[in-house]
Amino acid sequence: MINTLDCLYGSLLDAGKFDVFLKRFAEIAAADSAALFDFDLSRPHVLRFTTSAYDDATHARFIAAFPTIEDKLWWERSERQMTAGSVINGIDLASEHEIKATRYYRELLQPLDILHSAGVCGVMRQDAQCLLTINRSERRGPFGDDSMDILRAFAPHWVRYKQLEQRLAAGQRDLRGHRGLAVFELGVAFDVRRMNGPAEHCLAEGWLQRGPDSVLRMHDARSQSLWATCQRHAAATSNTCTVPVYGHHAEVVAYAALQPIVDTSLTPRRLLFVRPLQPTGNHGDLAATLRLSCGLTVSEANFAVALRRSETLADAAQVLGITVGTARQRLQEIFEKMDLHRQTELFQALDALAELNDHLYHRAEQPLH
Repeated sequence: MINTLDCLYGSLLDAGKFDVFLKRFAEIAAADSAALFDFDLSRPHVLRFTTSAYDDATHARFIAAFPTIEDKLWWERSERQMTAGSVINGIDLASEHEIKATRYYRELLQPLDILHSAGVCGVMRQDAQCLLTINRSERRGPFGDDSMDILRAFAPHWVRYKQLEQRLAAGQRDLRGHRGLAVFELGVAFDVRRMNGPAEHCLAEGWLQRGPDSVLRMHDARSQSLWATCQRHAAATSNTCTVPVYGHHAEVVAYAALQPIVDTSLTPRRLLFVRPLQPTGNHGDLAATLRLSCGLTVSEANFAVALRRSETLADAAQVLGITVGTARQRLQEIFEKMDLHRQTELFQALDALAELNDHLYHRAEQPLH
């Protein structure tokens, strides 16, 4: 299972690994084939379909016909109970006789020698659904307990994978004309395994450095000290850790968030998201992010958000009902905890964290591309 999951998570940065994952997953689940179905329900004729078994012509015919055939029995009967992480065995919802009587079986399943299917749901929303299925011929019969146990063990990983895929897709979109979100995949020693184009740009700018051993480092002593602290925090917990990235003139040029992508039973790996500083007006849940990622107290986090909205110390103090002297004290505490020195630097950091927060904890996920 571990090698199969390595292929799955690795496909986040190397799409070709997903086909390898499907083939391996079909083998360990004792299936003839495995397939991915991604639906955009706002566009019912759009279907992302990938399979481990069929040729290009069959694949094209399946994509064209699948949305137009309505008697997909176990799909339709499982929809109400389906949630992200749900595991479904088709034989529990529709008998062999019922399936064989449908147009769906005659036109799509029978030519592919498929009668039995089981699946695990990765996404179930009003606007999108994603299902991974395993399939068997009539000769091999329904899936037994061993195959279903594998699906149930795999379900949390499938949900996590789809969440990470959504975050990467959101980060790589460049809606405002700025550089996209840089993503590094890091190994157990925080060595760089893979990276996207914007990550290469971060290295080219000299903000981060990749040593001869591929270990990722910051370019100066202060940045490296903060990065080392972030690494220790990440090794001790499964929480996301956020750290400022400094440029060559002691200014904060970006914020980086380190996030695990597998649980402790697998080879430790993490994704490092790096967002260059850029203005944004969205501060949803920013106070919570400041508390969790930067170690601010509730009062300090609330003051930071109020200051960014008010832009002057006196106005922020008035909004919160505190004295200007208390406001100055809180600002100094924030500077120390976030390793900042100027109010404009803090504003830039808050803007970057607000946008990074949207990518890591998005509330309204976008359709997959």
